[in-house]
Amino acid sequence: MKRRSRVILIVCTVLLLLTTLTLFFPGSRKIDTTLIATEYRFNDLDYAVEHTVTIRGYDTRNLLGRGTFKGTFSVSGWETAQEGWTAYVQFPIPADSYFNMNFNYPSGQAITRNTFSMLAGRDWTRFAGLILESTEHSDGTVTGSFDPETGRFLVSGPPDRTTALALALELAKGTSLEPLFTR
Repeated sequence: MKRRSRVILIVCTVLLLLTTLTLFFPGSRKIDTTLIATEYRFNDLDYAVEHTVTIRGYDTRNLLGRGTFKGTFSVSGWETAQEGWTAYVQFPIPADSYFNMNFNYPSGQAITRNTFSMLAGRDWTRFAGLILESTEHSDGTVTGSFDPETGRFLVSGPPDRTTALALALELAKGTSLEPLFTR
């Protein structure tokens, strides 16, 4: 009986260890996709601008959704987010912030222009993001802000505001961005 109890204890310990490793340690997925996304304004129901978005890089998240993305995230028609610019995304969005995504110029210098918060499915074919409004000052520095009343957001898919808001709300569940998409 003692031997059987030990075997059961060892098997349970190994299963618990494997479950812990599976949940908490990240797996890396290569992302290489090009798709249509639409930019909307919170305060203008008729505003919808289509963009072509190309995403290349590595999404390294665990099963609990914690991790990072590092790669390129280029959006047609935007000054930032172009080929060669490195995008860094931290998952999940920090509880006290709207923003978890930054871009670096090809030279490596960090910038804040068009930086935004990104919510993304694991394969990056479904995403929603908030767009930061930036101001360039006379000394050359750039600061950014987000006004929930007049802000803009980008959602994967062709123009359909109702579908876009539903997807954004689904991706924002449990984050600091959820209240923005429940209007």
